[in-house]
Amino acid sequence: MRSIKILLIDADVDFGMVLKNYLLLNGYNVTFTSTLSDVSLLVNSSKFDLSIIDSKLITTTRAEFVNSVRKHSKDFPVIFLSEEILLEDVFEINKIPLVDYCFKKPFSTEVLIEKIKSILKTKEKEHNKMFSAVEYTIGDFTFNYRTRQLSFKGEEQRRLTPKESKLLKYLSEYKNAIMPKAIALTKIWRDDNYFTSRSMDVYITKLRKYLMYDENIAIVNVRGEGYKLLDNTAQSA
Repeated sequence: MRSIKILLIDADVDFGMVLKNYLLLNGYNVTFTSTLSDVSLLVNSSKFDLSIIDSKLITTTRAEFVNSVRKHSKDFPVIFLSEEILLEDVFEINKIPLVDYCFKKPFSTEVLIEKIKSILKTKEKEHNKMFSAVEYTIGDFTFNYRTRQLSFKGEEQRRLTPKESKLLKYLSEYKNAIMPKAIALTKIWRDDNYFTSRSMDVYITKLRKYLMYDENIAIVNVRGEGYKLLDNTAQSA
């Protein structure tokens, strides 16, 4: 099973390294940095499953910060660490999906591990809920995931293969937003490596060919991040 990748950001380098080593001992893959200067670049690479961030580094509201790092990954979980948790902070983060607080420093590392497990479990539930939809409209195409039927203007029909169908479903769920490549690979191919990535590229090419009859539809490659199913009819509606 693929290990969970965590981005840890804390201004206290000594504390950060101790926490990083603890998380490593618990089986997590951890990258540590002490500044926010490259956080958007790191997060938008679709490399991480979750981030743990020192609150005192945040210069905006928590909501504004979360929105900034979720530009390309709308379900990216964040756990804030804090030396002091105010009531208004709790009210603020309770309004943001997949965001939580650990107890103020110093805190129980066991509690942090449980928070990580909990927030990732919630993310998985939300993902499964999102993925339960059956029928999608893509420009002049109608796609039925259950029957794997792709029809153009309600007439011409094509039955997709299981992998083609799953991949088009993921693209449809992220329509007009970036579908992280790593997510599709681990969910459909069950692995994220060079060979599965090349296989996915082949399937993307096939889907482009199927969708070429509608000039308002395109699947574009976002270098280093994933793919985006562009539906200009949806954007102008």
